[in-house]
Amino acid sequence: MTRETKVICPVCGSEVAIGAHEHQVSNATVIGADSGLGTIHLPISKRGDALRNAGIDTSKYFSINLPTGGTQMMKMNDNGIPEAVAADDPVIAAINQQGYVPNRNLFRRWIMSQTFHGLSAYGGYSKWLKSHGFGYTWKMFIEELRVQAKLYGRDNENFSARNRWFNKKLALEMSLDCIEQFRTNIKYMPRRKCKGLPYVTILGKHYFVSDVERKLIAPMEALRSVIANASSPMALYLAVRKFWCAFPERNYFNYRQCAAWKDAFKGMGAYATMQNLLRFHGCHFPKDNMFYVSGKSDLSMLEHAAEIYEDGEGWRLFGLMKQMLTENGVEIKAKMAEWREAKRAKNLRR
Repeated sequence: MTRETKVICPVCGSEVAIGAHEHQVSNATVIGADSGLGTIHLPISKRGDALRNAGIDTSKYFSINLPTGGTQMMKMNDNGIPEAVAADDPVIAAINQQGYVPNRNLFRRWIMSQTFHGLSAYGGYSKWLKSHGFGYTWKMFIEELRVQAKLYGRDNENFSARNRWFNKKLALEMSLDCIEQFRTNIKYMPRRKCKGLPYVTILGKHYFVSDVERKLIAPMEALRSVIANASSPMALYLAVRKFWCAFPERNYFNYRQCAAWKDAFKGMGAYATMQNLLRFHGCHFPKDNMFYVSGKSDLSMLEHAAEIYEDGEGWRLFGLMKQMLTENGVEIKAKMAEWREAKRAKNLRR
């Protein structure tokens, strides 16, 4: 049976099936059937298409054919003079280091799905969010900071969008809230006595009530100072993770979710959902609000709203998202049913 060679672009993943012959084309060789060469990398000139498809501005990038063979990626500098692209160019570095092009057109679509699940849940979004519990807030936040630490310096646009709500300020508010709740809950813990002195038991260890501040709360406050002094996203991630690992309680039944975290969660959920509604679902920015400006792009109006509502007012952006759903006639349950059907059809094709 005749086999065909498949050429795969290492940047965008595009596939090209080659017939049973060999011939020359510009900057490349088409290999015929049974070549045995495995994966064949497309020339650098094709990277521009991959970048454009990913929503990245490629107007200043181009490639030239070298007299000695091969190609060289070039770009126009700020003075309009062509120059070779440096090895540490942020776009090319993203390709070489991560093996993919950050796609601006795929903006965290799973968050939109999560938001829709919350909005359609029995009891409403607030009850759905509360059902995730206190421990979830910290695990989710720590994972978010870990991802941000990886993005920083590689994909600063994505980093900034995520850091708008989940940042050091939130870490300080959550850690303070955690300490205060722990201090309050200690007062209601069952007490026993040893040599006439009351003590409490936490995770199988006994602490005299008079020692709780010194032995348990003071170390947490010291770790909170480490969070405050974190000088980089990676340092912040490590400091927050260490604080949570040192938290002496694991029975979260009496702990409520931090109000600042809930606001950040709503803000990020609304932002990602509105991004996808505007990009992929034919929606328009709602008109009856202070951010709507005729002739201005929908996405720029969203960015303006996100900037205004980033500091403790994520719930307002969440309300704007609900206004967008209403104005555009988006039926949440119908949309979720559509996604389920599309996923089922995709699985059947595999």
